[in-house]
Amino acid sequence: MKLPRRKFEIIQEHGFREQPYECCGLLAGKKYVDHRGNIDNVVHEIAPCRNCLYYGREHGFEISSTEYYDVEREARALGYEIVGSYHSHINSPAVPSQNDVDFARPGHTMLIISLINGLPKEVTAWLRRDSGGFHQEPIRIIE
Repeated sequence: MKLPRRKFEIIQEHGFREQPYECCGLLAGKKYVDHRGNIDNVVHEIAPCRNCLYYGREHGFEISSTEYYDVEREARALGYEIVGSYHSHINSPAVPSQNDVDFARPGHTMLIISLINGLPKEVTAWLRRDSGGFHQEPIRIIE
C-alpha cells in the first residue's frame, strides 16, 4: 500500500488521542491490479471515524454503516473508492484479530497501529485475499 506521510501521521495521532480505546477510520483512494492479479492500494484520503462499539472499545472497533456509507459517497465524489481501513490495537501486536478478519472485504487493506503502554510500537498493513485470510503488505510512505 502507498500512503502519504501526513495521512500516516494523522492516523498515528488519532490512535494516540483515542486511548485507552481503539481508534478506527477508512482509507480512500485507488486500487491498482497488475496482470497477475496483485493488488496495490494507493491511499489519497483518510476519514477518521467514531468507534461506535458500546462495550469493548478497548479491544475492538466498529464503524457505523451510516458513517461508512457517508464516507463512501464522499470518496466517490472525489473519484476514489474505499480501499481499506485503519485501527489501533491497545497493548497487543499489530496483527489482525478474528474481528478484523470478519470486517475486511476481499481486496481491502487493513492498517493496524499497535500502542504499547501508551506509545506507538509498530504499524503494519494487511491485504485481505479473495480466497480468505490476509497477507502482510509493505507500507510505502509517499511525499
